Amino acid sequence: MSELTPAEVVRWLDRHVVGQRKAKRVVAVALRNRWRRLRIEEPMRSEVLPTNIILMGPTGIGKTEIARRLATLVGAPFVKVEATRYSETGYVGRDVEGMVRDLVRQAVEMCAADVRRDREQSSRLRADGLVAAALRDADPSLPPPDELVPVLGSSRFSGCEVEVPVRENRPTLEVLLPAPGMDGEGAELFRDLVSKISGGRRRKVRMKVPEARKRLLEEELDRAIEQGDHLEKSLALAQEEGIIFIDEIDKIISSGEASGPDVSRFGVQRDLLPLVEGTLVHTRYGPVRTDHILFIAAGAFNGTSPSDLIPELQGRFPLRAELEPLDEEDLFAILTQPENNLLKQYKALLAADGVDLDLDEDACRAVARTAMKMNSDQEDIGARRLKPVLTHLLDELLFGAPDLVRGRIAMGGAEAAARLSELAGGGDEGHYIL
Repeated sequence: MSELTPAEVVRWLDRHVVGQRKAKRVVAVALRNRWRRLRIEEPMRSEVLPTNIILMGPTGIGKTEIARRLATLVGAPFVKVEATRYSETGYVGRDVEGMVRDLVRQAVEMCAADVRRDREQSSRLRADGLVAAALRDADPSLPPPDELVPVLGSSRFSGCEVEVPVRENRPTLEVLLPAPGMDGEGAELFRDLVSKISGGRRRKVRMKVPEARKRLLEEELDRAIEQGDHLEKSLALAQEEGIIFIDEIDKIISSGEASGPDVSRFGVQRDLLPLVEGTLVHTRYGPVRTDHILFIAAGAFNGTSPSDLIPELQGRFPLRAELEPLDEEDLFAILTQPENNLLKQYKALLAADGVDLDLDEDACRAVARTAMKMNSDQEDIGARRLKPVLTHLLDELLFGAPDLVRGRIAMGGAEAAARLSELAGGGDEGHYIL
C-alpha cells in the first residue's frame, strides 16, 4: 500500500477501465488518504474520517468497475448493494446494517482463505501422517509412517483402503434451518450452533487413500481456521479497509411528498446516515464500527442531483465525480484495450474448442458502431451493450465449435457489418439483450 501513490493507482485502473480520468483521480486520492491516516498518531488518527464519494453517470460507463478494481488492487473487502433493495416493497424491515454484515462476511472469507494458504503445507503433512499411520496399522509390513508420507500420492496406494477418524455429519438436522421466524443473521447463528452440535463427534470410516487424504486435509484446514485469530483480523480488515459500494442511490431520493413510496425512500436515507457517520454494528463475528469504512455511492441522477438527498447525508459524501458518457471510440477501446477485455475473453472461449479467432480492427469497430447505435435507439446501457452485440456476431462460431468449426477463422469489417446489420437496423435482438 505504501507504494501505491495516487498516480500509480490511476495507472493501474487505466489497465482495466477506459477513460473516466476524473473519477479515477477521486478514488485514488481517497485510497491514499487511508494510508496517510495510518501514519498519523493518535488521538488525531481516530478523528480523520474517510472522504466518501458519489459517482454520477448513466449505467454501463464504469462506476462499479472502478470501485471493484480499487478494492481488488489493495485486497480490501468489497460489497456492492443497490439502495433500492431496501425500499422495493416498502420500508418494512430490510435492515440497512445488512450491508455491513455482508462486508464483514467477505472479510472473514478473505482472512480464512489466507489461513488456508499459510497452513496448507503443514495441514497436509498432518493429514498424510494420519493416513500413513492407518496404512501401517492395517499392514505392519509397510515402512514407518514418516517414510510412507512422501509416497502416499503414488499409484501404489491409490487402490488401498484405510480406516480413519472423520467428523460425523448429520444432514438430517438441515431440516431445521433456517428456523421459522428467524431473520438472516439469526438463522446463520442458529446454523452455526447446530453445526457445532452435529459436527463435533468423530467416527471411523473406511475409504480409499486418495479420498482419505483429501478429507483429512480439509478437516485439518478447518481446525487451523477455528484455532486461528482470523476473526479478529477480519473485523479489523472490515473496519479499516472495507469498501461498500451503494448503487442507485439516486433512486431513494424522494419527490417531496410525505406519503407512499417517498416515506420508504426517506426512511432509507435516514437509516443510511448512521452507517456513514460512524456507528457500531453487531455481527455474528463481533461488533464492528463503521467510522472508517469507505462508502462509494453511485447513480445516474437523471432529473435529480446529490443535492436532493437529505442534507445530513449529502454532507457525508463530500466528493463527487461525474463520469463521461461513452461514445463510439470509447466502446471500441473498451472492447479491445483492457487487459482482459471482452474480445480476449471470447477468443479464449473459442480457443478452448480449437478455434483461432482473428477479428481485424474494422470488425471490432463494426461491433462498437452497432453497440453505439443500439444505445442511441434503445435504452442506453453503456458498455454492457458490447457483450450481446459480440455474441450475435460470433453466434455461428460459438454454436459450431468444435464439431462444425475448427482452425483459424478470420473476419473483416465488411463481413462483421453484414452479420450485425439486423441489429443495427432494429431487427429481433431480444435474445441477446440481457
